[in-house]
Parts: sequence; C-alpha cells; structure tokens
Amino acid sequence: MKLITFEGIEGVGKSTQITLVKAWLEDRGYSVKLLREPGSTDFGEKIRELLLSNNSDISFETELLLMFAARSEMIRLHLEKPSEDFILCDRYYHASIAYQGYGRELSLDFIDSLVLGTKCPRPDLTILYDLDVQTGFKRKTNDVKDRIESSGLEFFERVRSGYITLSQSLPEVHLINADAEQDAIHSQSIDLIRSSFQL
Repeated sequence: MKLITFEGIEGVGKSTQITLVKAWLEDRGYSVKLLREPGSTDFGEKIRELLLSNNSDISFETELLLMFAARSEMIRLHLEKPSEDFILCDRYYHASIAYQGYGRELSLDFIDSLVLGTKCPRPDLTILYDLDVQTGFKRKTNDVKDRIESSGLEFFERVRSGYITLSQSLPEVHLINADAEQDAIHSQSIDLIRSSFQL
C-alpha cells in the first residue's frame, strides 16, 4: 500500500484534484481507497460533525484531541491492514500541525507526541496545494462557512505559513501552486506521483 495525502487551505481545489488522481490511478489498474479527515469511520464522521458545527464552543486543545481521536480510528480501520494499492487521504496529520499548531498556536512538540502516540503511518507522498488565502476564500464565496472556516484571515495566513514551512522541512511534502488551471495542477500532481513511485 502507498499512502498519498493531500493538503491545503480552503479553496485550493484539493477535493477536485483527489478525484482526478483517483480516476487516473484506477484507469491504470490500481485499486484505490479514498479517505477524508476528520471522518472515514462512523465514529470519525460523528466527530467531524462536532468539529465543524458552528454550535460547538470548544477549546483549541479539545479541537486538536478530537482530530486525533478521529484519526486514530481511521488508522485502526483503514491503514493498519490495507488491501488497496493506493490510499488517498484528504488531509492527514500535517493538517493538525498546520491548523492546530501554526494556526491555533498550540505546541508543535505536543502535536508531534500525538503523531507518535497514535502511531500515524508516515505518508509516502504529501501533495500540498498552495494558494493565497484571500483568493481561496473568494472561490468559496457562496459556501456557508463551518466553525473552522470562520476562524478569520489571520488564522489562515498562519496555517498557510505553517504548510509552507512543512514543505521546506519534510521530504514527503511537495508544494504545487494552486493558482493555475485545473488541468495544469492535475498534470503536476501526476508528475509527482509518477516520480515518487516510478509509475
């Protein structure tokens, strides 16, 4: 099994690119499972609903721990004994580092300890789609903002900065400029996957 994770702030087109990558891999005969965070299990989807609800008045620490609770179940049910050739995950623990670490300004060391403690498998490849924060939100003008999306531009500037830092410090994280045509972004994504796995 090869684990590819997809990261980026709101509005980068991540979900579209994951769908295109999944179709590309399946067209070549590979079995593919698509996951999302938080979610992908019955327990995780309930946590997702709580985390994103504008009615949830929770601390940043609670937010972080709920993310890892959902992640732990996803790992147990989908990543411990996978049968697929590829697993594609819409966000993973790099999102906790960017959102709760850099964005919420929680301890990066504590987040690292949770990554180790919940035995998160390291992705074989993480594709980070990068986009200016204001441009990202302009793409989502007509969407209703959830609790995290309502955190403000300064928060998302810190998140974006955190993601860029990860792309510069972690070998599995590769940044793609998302301010481009959909087909061009897809082509770059496929090039990364080809080179990473010699496909």
